[in-house]
Amino acid sequence: MIPVSQIANILLPWTGSELLQKLMPDCEYIVRQLNASRKTDDLQALCEHLTLYLFSAVRRVTNGSMVVSPDGGYPVRMQTDDFSDIADEMLLPLLLSFPIDEEHLLLLKNFSMQQASLSALRALHTRFAPLQTQAELDMIVQIAKGSYPPFRLLGWLYPLPKEEGL
Repeated sequence: MIPVSQIANILLPWTGSELLQKLMPDCEYIVRQLNASRKTDDLQALCEHLTLYLFSAVRRVTNGSMVVSPDGGYPVRMQTDDFSDIADEMLLPLLLSFPIDEEHLLLLKNFSMQQASLSALRALHTRFAPLQTQAELDMIVQIAKGSYPPFRLLGWLYPLPKEEGL
């Protein structure tokens, strides 16, 4: 089971605390969708549904302005592409819950070929590493580093920065 707090934590840096509170019912809906999709083989449709749902939810709670106020930052207008990135991030808990077997490996490989999905690449590289050759893993790293900014690779391809004073 994917907890609501995990989905809320994915949204928090994008929306800020104040807006996240208004989106909590939407986080609950998203969790229900993800938890119900554990057996699905249509990840692309799920990702598209989440993308459109998130866009509509943010549009609704911002009264159409799409302006959010991330904590500690300045108000910004969310861009259309942001929603596909967020939806992809929300897929990661689902993908990491898949059993490590050939069926799910093939499902992830097919999904990563159909759609630019950093979450699929991450799941393939981390959870499904035992089922792949070193050459396949190296290719995943090459694709991820060539396609995504370094901050999106923190915690799995690049170490998290250490906080000073700790």
